Amino acid sequence: MPEVNLWNKALDILSRREHSISQLKSKIRKFQDNEEQIEELINKLIDKNLLSDKRFAESLIKSKSEAGYGPNYIEQLLQKNSISKNDYDLYSLNIDWHAICTNVAERKIGNKKLNYEDKQKILRFLSYRGFTYEIIKGSTNLDI
Repeated sequence: MPEVNLWNKALDILSRREHSISQLKSKIRKFQDNEEQIEELINKLIDKNLLSDKRFAESLIKSKSEAGYGPNYIEQLLQKNSISKNDYDLYSLNIDWHAICTNVAERKIGNKKLNYEDKQKILRFLSYRGFTYEIIKGSTNLDI
């Protein structure tokens, strides 16, 4: 591989958005195959507080909840990005999951009159978006 300044490359990657440790490692591996040097770089970034799984988790939770996704979907994304449950708490960030679910349901429904099948579709859609049945039930009037 050609010689690449890993520190500058890592800063370049991190300057665009927050990354998890595992994401940054996989991106750096494209430029360096020496695991020891990669670990050294990651530890240096963590020590200088330039890389943080906790900060990445908070950023992901905020952006995905604002995009209309529920706690189950977000939790799966965090696990996919190798974020430890110790680094986040979905319910400590004062996110109103019921309001988000209501907003998503209202956008999906519009002002249509719903029959039983339509209600089932909305319920499945909200479930797919990561909302629990309790949140859906408490946020909508989908009496099924």
